[in-house]
Amino acid sequence: MTYKEEICVDAGSENCPCLLAESGDCITCSRLQGKDCCDCNWRGVCIYNEYIQNGKKINNRRESKKTRILKKIWYGEDLVVLVVEVSKGFALKASMPGSYVFLKQCDESDCYSVPISVMRAEPEKGQLHLAVKVMAGKTKALAEATDEIEIRGVYRNGLLGVSHLLTKQPQKVLCITKGIGFAPAANYNQWAFGKDTVDMIIDLDKINQELVNDYLVDYPVSSIRYAELIPEFVCPEEYDIIMILASDYFVESIAVPEKKRVVSNNFHMCCGEGICGACTMVDDQGKSHKMCKCQFYEF
Repeated sequence: MTYKEEICVDAGSENCPCLLAESGDCITCSRLQGKDCCDCNWRGVCIYNEYIQNGKKINNRRESKKTRILKKIWYGEDLVVLVVEVSKGFALKASMPGSYVFLKQCDESDCYSVPISVMRAEPEKGQLHLAVKVMAGKTKALAEATDEIEIRGVYRNGLLGVSHLLTKQPQKVLCITKGIGFAPAANYNQWAFGKDTVDMIIDLDKINQELVNDYLVDYPVSSIRYAELIPEFVCPEEYDIIMILASDYFVESIAVPEKKRVVSNNFHMCCGEGICGACTMVDDQGKSHKMCKCQFYEF
């Protein structure tokens, strides 16, 4: 796998410079990588200047905060939606496509943090809807939480190729989802409602139709087809963008032109800050990419 360009999803945001600037591992800035000259392709505010002018401190470090659980909605025995209370500003940031947060039970260690895609953000109410598939110890702990839970975020890199969606021009988009991949699709559909024409193909594996109905009723899509997803699926050509929100097996086997492609970020997310290395991927040229932060373009 090779790359035309590598972009940090946090570059130029309120969370930049980040922890990687302190460790000399900034994805974008060559000066913060230890080089003597500037050879970055960043077109925004100079990250190096921001870091130096700020006294070599990072901006707005994401910290875990306790938040109230307003409601728990069970969809079967192992799928629960947590409706949590957040600030209106937090919810507004989380409304963007590809947003996710880390959740853990209050007072548990950070090793219990779980990355969860935002399924619905309601800035006017200050609420997030987060779907948790109960699978093992971490998610069981989340499902057992009652009154409060700890949340950290907002993180932006849940979708690779997300820049294809963030346009002002109306687009015709096909969302192909399997299982809990429906959650980021629902969040995108809410954000794009009234702008894009959205069709969905949904594989209900490990979720159920009641969940889909509840989270599309207020923001209906143009069409829905329920089908078992197969790797031989042939994408129609009439769409501007095709999203594949499923496991890597389907992401890699369903052929989509790069300029139309948006896929779920299925790399292992542990810290979300590029520090721990759990999400690191090495390409064919031997270059490492921190996939909790990297947006990239294939050719």
